[in-house]
Amino acid sequence: MSEPVDTIAVIGAGNGGTAIAAHILSMKGNVNLCDLFPEYLKDIQEAGYINLNYNGTDTKVKPSLVTSNIGEAIKGVKIIMIVTPAFTHKMIAEACSEFLEDGQIIILNPGRTAGALEFLNTIRSHGCNKDVIIAETQTLIYSCRKTNGNSVSIYGIKKSVDISSIPSSRIYEVTKALAPYYKQFNPVPNIAWTSFSNIGSMFHPIPVLLNIGRIESDEQGFKYYWEGISPTVAEFIEIVDKERLSVAKAFGADILSAKDWLVKSYDTYGETLYERINNNTAYKDITAPKTTQVRYVIEDVPTGLVAISELAKAVNVQTPNIDAIIDISSSIYKIDFRESGRSLKNLGLEGMSKKAILEYFESGENID
Repeated sequence: MSEPVDTIAVIGAGNGGTAIAAHILSMKGNVNLCDLFPEYLKDIQEAGYINLNYNGTDTKVKPSLVTSNIGEAIKGVKIIMIVTPAFTHKMIAEACSEFLEDGQIIILNPGRTAGALEFLNTIRSHGCNKDVIIAETQTLIYSCRKTNGNSVSIYGIKKSVDISSIPSSRIYEVTKALAPYYKQFNPVPNIAWTSFSNIGSMFHPIPVLLNIGRIESDEQGFKYYWEGISPTVAEFIEIVDKERLSVAKAFGADILSAKDWLVKSYDTYGETLYERINNNTAYKDITAPKTTQVRYVIEDVPTGLVAISELAKAVNVQTPNIDAIIDISSSIYKIDFRESGRSLKNLGLEGMSKKAILEYFESGENID
């Protein structure tokens, strides 16, 4: 194992953030854990530790710092791991913009679609021109859940997770810095690859919408992947997935289908998407949400499907099923997800040519 960096700041104390913090700590790393909402930190602060359950073993680990002060959390650190719902990325960029330092690496875990670009635009709009690298992962590296305020269970760790950065030429600085803890991160050419590989946009909104009656009425709950994704639901996900792949291809991103991604990420098998989901033991304990007010829609539609649909327009690719999901979700949730989400306008890409968008993905610079 490579020598660890001094301290990693983990922003976000939900499922993923607590898992990343605890796992790094279990590997003898140092972590400053921060959440802008103090209630997510309260139990950890009171207990003085995080209880990590992984591979059937409980381990108590203690962060170096637990704080809701983002300036304090990121001061002097090399790596800043942001592990929050994507709809908070802009808020976090605003909060940390005045505290960022030259040489820091910010990693969105995950970025969803065009998260790194949104983060870059936001810190610039707040006057931050520090020499930082902004990276995004294609998905969260763990299958995990917080089981109470200071305990987290890791059910599975993905074998490989794509990662990209702005500027793209500095991606190997990112993977080198992460190497003491994570060998799974696989560098890809630019953020088009990670953004269009947003599997959450396929696996989250569709099963929620197609199981919405069950979510509202089944008090006992059900297994989200193993029961909520039936053969018919899986077939529809594959139809929608083909639209995602078409947009990616138009931008030169050679990405995996949802079906093939499952094999790359987990020890699973089967001929169909349905079989591969149901043969994935990392999914067996993931329960369905008990409310429709869940990030599987309110995060993954505006920061995933909207961005994919909008980018499709820039290259004249049709996405009728993705558009239908956005429209139905907007009606059910009474939110204009196109207006609030990662549209071309909100990403600073409106009116730009395909060439200019790709250059923006590569360098963070507008050539139009």
